[in-house]
Amino acid sequence: MELSSSKEDVLVSQPNLSAYTDYRQYLKDFYQFKKSTQSSPIRSYSYATFSAAADIKSPNYLKLIIDGQRNLSDSMIKKFAKALQLSKTEIEEFAALFHYGQAKDP
Repeated sequence: MELSSSKEDVLVSQPNLSAYTDYRQYLKDFYQFKKSTQSSPIRSYSYATFSAAADIKSPNYLKLIIDGQRNLSDSMIKKFAKALQLSKTEIEEFAALFHYGQAKDP
């Protein structure tokens, strides 16, 4: 993952899922990347934008997951994968990363 050298570190390339051991950190970095690259003066990328892309009713569900206030469920993995625009292989990798993070003794 590459960071810019601006006042506030911003991801300038999409996070590589394979580089992560924590699915929450991956989601956080993905969100920051999208926010920095897909925001416009009229409308910025938001948690609600992600939820809409994932077909999730709660507009702040991603934030709750990132902040550790909610856990991702198996049934939500495919919805998140849609919003994350993951390939079939990456979906399997994301699911494994999620299960690794949920394990009592990883």
